[in-house]
Amino acid sequence: MKYLLPLLILLTAPLLAQETGIESAAMAVERLLDQESGEDITTFINTYMGKVEDRPALVTQIRTLQQELAGLRDGILLDVEDVGAILTLIGNGVEKRLLVAYDFDAQRVTGLSVLPPEERLAFDLERPESAVEYMLDRGMAGLLYVESDGEVLIEQPFGMANESLGVANDTATIFAIGSRPIDFTVAAILLLDQRGELSLDDTLGVHLQGVPVAKRDITLRHLMTGRSGLPDFFHNESDWDADLQWIGRDEALRRLLDQPLIFPPGTGRAHSHGAYGMLAAIVELVSGQSYMNFLGENFFTPAGMTRTGEYGDRQGFSMQDFAVGGGPQFVGLPNIPPNWGPTSWLIKGSGGMYSTLGDLRRFYALVRGDRVFDEEHSRRFRGSSVEVDGSMRGFELFSVSEPPGGQVYLFLNRPGDQAERRKIFRGLEGLVN
Repeated sequence: MKYLLPLLILLTAPLLAQETGIESAAMAVERLLDQESGEDITTFINTYMGKVEDRPALVTQIRTLQQELAGLRDGILLDVEDVGAILTLIGNGVEKRLLVAYDFDAQRVTGLSVLPPEERLAFDLERPESAVEYMLDRGMAGLLYVESDGEVLIEQPFGMANESLGVANDTATIFAIGSRPIDFTVAAILLLDQRGELSLDDTLGVHLQGVPVAKRDITLRHLMTGRSGLPDFFHNESDWDADLQWIGRDEALRRLLDQPLIFPPGTGRAHSHGAYGMLAAIVELVSGQSYMNFLGENFFTPAGMTRTGEYGDRQGFSMQDFAVGGGPQFVGLPNIPPNWGPTSWLIKGSGGMYSTLGDLRRFYALVRGDRVFDEEHSRRFRGSSVEVDGSMRGFELFSVSEPPGGQVYLFLNRPGDQAERRKIFRGLEGLVN
């Protein structure tokens, strides 16, 4: 799952539906750190913490945290764990971690505290295979690619793609890619904007019917930047799975338009997978093509992407072409994307797809170049970025882009321990920074 806030947010664990509350709370804490008025602090406590025993002491503590963490905004990383959320704030070479302790049952923040510095892995730039050895020692499997200053340092598969069939991972193995299709959706919207078929400043009513009053000020730009106010997910209790339950486009739009907002459009910032689903629907309505046909015609075919597709669509690939996900959720035998049913509009536009290292590299080369976008519209993809996308069925995709010649891709189908993954991701960043 990927988060782009005012700076950079990296999420190293796939969010479950019940984690929507902690995500909102963590974003509120991030905003609170830059707010000065006592009224803002009071509002945060009332909204996210409720009744507290010693409110004056808590207010003093928050004031102290604001001072201690001031200026650390060059990068913001978000990790969701069993105890709550950890915000890592970076600035001027300093890095500090803030624990947002959270009661998932009561859906409230229970405390805020600065954590001690985290152990950092330092992989050897002269011997990047040490990172693969480290992961193999911990029972992980996948594919690692590292490029620094335009030179490929390593492109190495490791572990098994399908252990029961004795198939090892290789450079062409197909992996589920979590929320990475968000970038496909953004590219589609930017292309339609470049062509003049829509504007990023269009409100929802320009493209959708029956938009409620509270949502009429939402723009496409809001949807793309986490400022829409839409909650993260929009499944309901009758859905057997938050990702895989089939619903169509019209039902998805109905649910999205019926959802209460978590803040008025443009006044806050919180990631919403649903927002990208709404954008995917708008791609179809404006272009007159299906989402996948639009992507194929304008991006996948021009880029030469031949091993990218949606859940439930085998495309003639064999079972051996796919990596099997390591869980904790297992769907189908084997646990591979073609066995997960057709991509539901619960995740269309923000998930529900598979791809390979080669295909993703081709996609980003296309959208960062000048074959499709002009300079203005390619800017979204040309900057430095760190992204993590995951699936509860046992896949992780981590990537770093550090222009002009630094790239990391790590695909995992046996992702191992979450804390270990976070250390590995940060260690791999060091190979290109």
